[in-house]
Amino acid sequence: MPGARGWPAGLPEPDGLAGGFVFGEASVVRALNELRKGSLVLLAEDGDKSSRFSFVVSPELVTTEQIDFLNQHAVRTQVALLPAAYQRVYESLHKIVLDNNNLARPALSVSVHGSGRSPLNSSHVASTVRALLHPNASAKLSCPGAVALSCAREGGVLRRAGATEAAVELCRLAGLPPLGMYAVANISGQSELRAFAEKWGLVYSSTADLIAFQRRRSALVERCAPPVAMPTKFGVFTAHCYRSLVDGVEHIALVKAQSGNELPHKLKPFLGSTKPALVRVHSECCTGDIFGSLRCDCGPQLEAGLRAIERDGWGVFLYLRGQEGRGIGLGAKIHAYSLQERGLDTLDANTELGLPVDSREYGTGAQILVDLGIRDMRLISNNPKKFTGLAGFGLRIVDREPSHTAPNKENIGYLRTKVQRMGHMLELGDSSDWAENGAPPPVSGGSQTSAASQDEE
Repeated sequence: MPGARGWPAGLPEPDGLAGGFVFGEASVVRALNELRKGSLVLLAEDGDKSSRFSFVVSPELVTTEQIDFLNQHAVRTQVALLPAAYQRVYESLHKIVLDNNNLARPALSVSVHGSGRSPLNSSHVASTVRALLHPNASAKLSCPGAVALSCAREGGVLRRAGATEAAVELCRLAGLPPLGMYAVANISGQSELRAFAEKWGLVYSSTADLIAFQRRRSALVERCAPPVAMPTKFGVFTAHCYRSLVDGVEHIALVKAQSGNELPHKLKPFLGSTKPALVRVHSECCTGDIFGSLRCDCGPQLEAGLRAIERDGWGVFLYLRGQEGRGIGLGAKIHAYSLQERGLDTLDANTELGLPVDSREYGTGAQILVDLGIRDMRLISNNPKKFTGLAGFGLRIVDREPSHTAPNKENIGYLRTKVQRMGHMLELGDSSDWAENGAPPPVSGGSQTSAASQDEE
């Protein structure tokens, strides 16, 4: 058996698992066992409702036949590395030094080629991938090349529920070197997934199952202060402060609880009520939230969210810090603004700077909501694409409510980009509906299909 080694301590043995599709922790254990054998496994990126699937295999054990298989049945094959390993390769090949904070946010793009002038074929790709296992990998590589690298976040799927983090985490949990090879499968839905897996004898798991598996063994956040009453101009809330165990960033949740709903440090879910909590997860925006910038709609969304929760009488406003400019940082956001003044939109400006369109991570926010006792929630959001792997945290969105804010002449182009290129659910109206200062009047919006309101700049 290729790559055979002892089963990692603390994990249930895979022997005796039933045949066919299994879900939950059993699916993770089975996937780990297959990875140890050197097999490909299938991974759904958002549980049993996903329409996006990836193949995962260990770079240490990958074969030329498996690479041929990926070339036929998948796209965008990549090798995911932990930040320290990625940083070593990137800095050596590009002869620059990366700032650790920037490394942790955008997954900087790099591709590599094995040393020598070998022809570009599956055998050469396999040897290039295996070269990444060596501590001095960059000495054996050149750039650019056929093997794309990506940088997984510290904290794994509990911090960001993506295929990059899942690939690394699965290989690490299987007792293999902590890097993973993955590719997006040409599979369009659950029914096709099952047929494909049965045809090729592949095991299936999901990021949601992996998150649930890891939650039993790890934590990302801790409380860093006792709850305290927080009177605001919107109403009186209870402030709960949390610290990330990954990067030390502190986050705050403002809770509006009906009488008798709040225990000393945790909410009593549902309050004996049939109405789930109203939740807004808001990413930090210094320029919009503090200075009232008209370039974005963050400040108005912050105020609208707090007012909605106060009006409802039962909910959580979670303010995630360290996610400025959709996660690229304050300096990079200001730089992107300068490019927007030259005619680029918010997405193209990020791309011009070599930054991702959106690098925010919501695993931290999910763990905070779980600690507060939230299970089912009504989510205030306009964005249909964020917060994957939610089921793994034991959270469920039962309804979505639009975030009503008015466009203004400064941010109308930005909002159009969010609608046309990012799929946000907004109705912008015409210029007669626009506010001069970004405040009233409200603008109607449709219902959302997101997971944790990520409309901020």
